[in-house]
Amino acid sequence: NKCPPDLECAICFCQFNNVFNTPKVLQCKHTFCLECLARMNVKSTQPDTIQCPLCRAYTPLPDLGLPKLANDSTVLSYLPAAMQHVYSIRFNRNKGKLQVKRVPSSAPALTQTISQTLDVGNPAGLEGQRGRDGGRERSLLMTVLRMPLCKAFIMSMVAIVTVILTIVIIITNRK
Repeated sequence: NKCPPDLECAICFCQFNNVFNTPKVLQCKHTFCLECLARMNVKSTQPDTIQCPLCRAYTPLPDLGLPKLANDSTVLSYLPAAMQHVYSIRFNRNKGKLQVKRVPSSAPALTQTISQTLDVGNPAGLEGQRGRDGGRERSLLMTVLRMPLCKAFIMSMVAIVTVILTIVIIITNRK
């Protein structure tokens, strides 16, 4: 008597389905949804492999890409019958998009309304490219500005400098 598998992704905790959250099994036998694996792959500097977030083992990607990783048939068997047929998905890593190739006309009316594309982020190395070090500096600045204490400190310093400059200008204009 086997326990049923987890029916949600261990990364995003979304319920598995037959479109973008298709359960994909890595060589290490851990299962994650296609969307999470695509988000990881698009940020990776190694586009031909995927590293398991649990055990850190590497899985080489099939020649036709991430969507061609094996589906976890055990997980799929626990989904409702209408969700056991997996849609054909294309992954464009350069654009950071997952795309449904086509929704079959035989699909239930509910699935005819499925979003045809899903943005999974900008590929590694393409974010904020400017000069030789410009992209790195920009991303560091953006990282710092996302931290509330750093942002508050920088805003406070700007306010203090503004007040000091205003006082200096007023004093020099009086003379």
